[in-house]
Amino acid sequence: MPDRPSVPSVPFVPSTPISIPRETWTRHPNWPQQVLLLGSHDNFRRVSRHLVECAEDREDVAFIGSLFVRWISAMRSHEAYEEHKLYPYLTKRWGVDFGRASEGHAQLHARADEVVAAVRDLVNADDANDDLHEALAAALRAHDDVLVDHLAHEEECVIPLLLQMSATEFQTYTMLPLDDLIRRLDDGRLPGR
Repeated sequence: MPDRPSVPSVPFVPSTPISIPRETWTRHPNWPQQVLLLGSHDNFRRVSRHLVECAEDREDVAFIGSLFVRWISAMRSHEAYEEHKLYPYLTKRWGVDFGRASEGHAQLHARADEVVAAVRDLVNADDANDDLHEALAAALRAHDDVLVDHLAHEEECVIPLLLQMSATEFQTYTMLPLDDLIRRLDDGRLPGR
């Protein structure tokens, strides 16, 4: 397996007013209500890594392409929830800027387009040569690198804020549409109170 290019390390600068070390999250009393989000992210990492390995092992391109497109569809749904409910609520609640997280979604879309193009090139090739196979593996590795960086940043920003929400506030957050939540915050009431 070829060495993966290193991703430039950017020191983490919290963009949230609350910082809780990752290693203590599972001991936080509000932890159980956050398992779903982190579980989704863990699954995204696993699928991404699996796709990279499939491409590096030159498994069936149609399988890789099909799995990638279905997985990206699920990811886009997850991103839509974050962009249209989670980020706006946390921004209003704590004044947090999610610009870098949103940019991570844009970068993932660009990398996904590159993967789809590499799959298309391989499927349409008269002679699927080593260069085309390596181009697909490289596109999937680039996507994986962006995904891993994005998820780590997003979790460091989001999870400490979610852990600060009472069970009642979190339950209300999950049940109400964003407009109702924002109206409650504008009225000086935390959701669930």
